[in-house]
Amino acid sequence: MAKLTLDLLQQEIDYVMANNEFLDAFESYNLVKDWLDRSGILKNSPEYTQYENYLMKFKFIGFNYLKDTEERADLLKNYFSLSLEIDQFDLWRKLETELVAISDLNERDIFKTKMREALEKCDNVLISRQKYVNQEIPRKVDEWIKSFIANLGLDKFDKVKKVEYFSNNQFIKILDAKDKDRVKILLDIYEKLKISSKTPEGYDNSVVMNIDDKTIIFNHGNIEEIASVDKIRHIDIGTLEPGLANKQFDLNPSISHPIITTSQPAQETRPFPTLTELENILKNYPESSLEHKAISQEISRFKRSELKKSQKVDVKK
Repeated sequence: MAKLTLDLLQQEIDYVMANNEFLDAFESYNLVKDWLDRSGILKNSPEYTQYENYLMKFKFIGFNYLKDTEERADLLKNYFSLSLEIDQFDLWRKLETELVAISDLNERDIFKTKMREALEKCDNVLISRQKYVNQEIPRKVDEWIKSFIANLGLDKFDKVKKVEYFSNNQFIKILDAKDKDRVKILLDIYEKLKISSKTPEGYDNSVVMNIDDKTIIFNHGNIEEIASVDKIRHIDIGTLEPGLANKQFDLNPSISHPIITTSQPAQETRPFPTLTELENILKNYPESSLEHKAISQEISRFKRSELKKSQKVDVKK
């Protein structure tokens, strides 16, 4: 059996990240797992751990193709720190993709709770003590979360307190720039998972609207005018790439796609918010606000569209 090298696995990760081939990463995970199971490499050996780390990186990149919520929660609980080692990887983007694919907002909040609890139980090393000799600082993911809660409270984090935490906290001050970024990524994800999807700030869909002949985006409770179609595409990202089939395992590192071949560009689409969701969001804004005006107009357009559809059905009958 030909040996998979770690260099080849890194090439594959670089490829799928550069080309957004997320299904390919999931298929690579399955192929590498099968190879590792048959390789004869002793479990818990340093060599096995190296391969397992790459295996979990593939799993993070293919996060949206995992079979269920429990598998995703286990990945966060047991391997969160590995997600920080993938260049250009955005774990929150993966989580948000899952959220917008869940139509029921109560179910979205359940998903957030499970992911948040997984992080609270994660004992991965986030900050290496070897870099900070004789410094007593939180070291693991769960220890940093406890520090967050102790300083910022159990409720939704206050923005001012959050800034103060990163500016004045005795532990944060010790860290270098790279480790501060690691802590910030963890805190940002944990904070977003605490906000209910039934609130304007926690509503996970971005909504493109038109008000007074201006194109605007409603995104996490904020209204922003958009000057170009490219920016709309950037914000209004879709959920899951369509499935790709007939992949083959290839151990030749010279090809552009080291492990998976014959892939096609993926398309992304995002579900539209329902009328009920828009009406619930509207309740959170005063009638004089721009947000209220924009969402009201969107609701009116929604109702007119539904009326036209029903009239067409009646005519056909």
